[in-house]
Amino acid sequence: MSKLLGILFVFILFSCADGLERLPDEGKVISKEKMITVTKDMIKLESFVQSNYKNVAEYHKVMITSGDSILKQHGVTKDQYEQSMEYYGSRQSEMQEIYASILDDLNRELAEYQRKK
Repeated sequence: MSKLLGILFVFILFSCADGLERLPDEGKVISKEKMITVTKDMIKLESFVQSNYKNVAEYHKVMITSGDSILKQHGVTKDQYEQSMEYYGSRQSEMQEIYASILDDLNRELAEYQRKK
């Protein structure tokens, strides 16, 4: 979980960089709510894969296959997700809101898990 928080912190720091070009929405950008849901699932996947696959080749292969599966499950194409990351990444405050929401959700899930345990 600490790795996950570290990753989120790095994303938030990079989203604070000055001088980013604001990309236009060309119709392929997914909604902020869906972006939160999909990105949260991708972060969970990456955390799982990092902890279970130490070989870089296996790690890469599993991430691609499973990542594509997550995108398909949410009805999002890889192109839409990548374009959405670029779009929201060019809007610092929106990207910060996305990652803050993901962090809140993950903390809530962790608290629920610990309560049940």
